Amino acid sequence: MYYKARTATLIACVTLIAVLPLALEVLLNESEQQLLSRADSTPLLLGSRGSALDLVMNSLYFDDETPGLISMSVVDEIDASGLAIPIPFYVSFQARGFPIVGTTLDYFDFRELRIAQGRQLALLGETVIGAEVAERLGLVPGDSLLSSPETMFDLAGVYPLKMKVVGVLARSYTADDLAVLVDIKTAWVVQGLVHGHEDVSQTEDDSVIIKRGEDNVVANAKLMQYTEITQDNIDSFHFHGSSADYPLTTVLLLPNDERTGTILRGRYLDASNPYQIVEPGDVIDGLLAN
Repeated sequence: MYYKARTATLIACVTLIAVLPLALEVLLNESEQQLLSRADSTPLLLGSRGSALDLVMNSLYFDDETPGLISMSVVDEIDASGLAIPIPFYVSFQARGFPIVGTTLDYFDFRELRIAQGRQLALLGETVIGAEVAERLGLVPGDSLLSSPETMFDLAGVYPLKMKVVGVLARSYTADDLAVLVDIKTAWVVQGLVHGHEDVSQTEDDSVIIKRGEDNVVANAKLMQYTEITQDNIDSFHFHGSSADYPLTTVLLLPNDERTGTILRGRYLDASNPYQIVEPGDVIDGLLAN
């Protein structure tokens, strides 16, 4: 009986040694295919000149290594050129360990993302979450999800935003399953660039008022800012300065055709240009080759 057990153990060990490398190879091949598939289906990315890999990993796989920031004005420039459809991204924050992906509805169409539960984004402060996010956190439409502060002690006074979950994506077996998708303006709210607060002209708390004039009222940092966007306070949310100056991490470009794609790439070849255009497929090919 002892020898039979030992023989069975030896056979199991030998089988494991023989099968494990094959299983690992299959897993690696599958991972490579997923990386390549998502990259090859993405025509062009525009971002800050620097690491092309950081640009691709942040935009396609929502990696937490944030590339250099660019401004929203570049989206207006691309749109005005008529050479491509620009899809902006701002991927810099998280909610309970999952990346908050600020973008537009064009992204849902481009990736063919389908809503399995609930509805599509419609208002500021709403989020549509990936299938894996919903499963791991036990969230359904109607629930709320809080953005995570960048640090435990946020000296800038930016408070976590309580976002309303309005939809859950059908599982796509891509990085989108792990994403907290919001409108680009909601991502700016998370950063504190767009905010809403009580009407300073109506407040009775003089301790928040610096100066009260006939035409305007100047308040200090004590003025209460809203950390949840509701039907009652949504109209109070506003920009400071021009939205053209607001930050993005990248812009996904959908050229009209091969010719317009070539024209666009040519415009950003100069090394002195602070922006660059990369082809994700080439970047991932280079990564896998190494």
